Amino acid sequence: MLLGEDDMAAAVAKEFGEQGIDGRLEFEFFGGKTGFVIENAKAAKIMISGLKVDAASNKFTAKAEIFADGTPFEQTILSGKYYTMGEAWVPAENIEKDTVITEKMLKTIPIRLNRVKAVNITDKSKLIDLQAKKSLKEGKIINEKDVGPVMLVKKGKIVTSVYRAKGMQITAQAEVLEDGAKGQAVEVMNTKSGKKF
Repeated sequence: MLLGEDDMAAAVAKEFGEQGIDGRLEFEFFGGKTGFVIENAKAAKIMISGLKVDAASNKFTAKAEIFADGTPFEQTILSGKYYTMGEAWVPAENIEKDTVITEKMLKTIPIRLNRVKAVNITDKSKLIDLQAKKSLKEGKIINEKDVGPVMLVKKGKIVTSVYRAKGMQITAQAEVLEDGAKGQAVEVMNTKSGKKF
């Protein structure tokens, strides 16, 4: 019978839960033995005790006792780090610049929450219908500066500007001087007079 690091992590996670530290956790072991070969045993059990957690550094230590068919087999002192896990929405495929993001272009990946920064967008509802400002790579977390509202007019485009007042309307050709999204005011220049407004 073989007990490995995954078995040890599951036993430590159970002890974390019993101490009130819930959620999905991932462990990195730095010290202690995490693999055991138990010959001629029908059942094996891992008992974790003496768990000490340092929340400031995310470090832990604990004693692990291995039992084979109810008999003590081996013990070790484990040490390592623990990470609270969550999910992040990321591109399910490479997304080209200027593409409007749809739900089918996104997928979730597990992520250590301590790696998520304030500038990261991990919520699906905050990504859908935004436009990629640069190429977005599959599986990579998206930053706020990488996406924005859909640009309806682009810098350099010639548009018809309309001025309305009581009883009159003036139209003129104008060059757009900056990109603009719906509801956003942009500066334009009359193509004949050169006047900006």
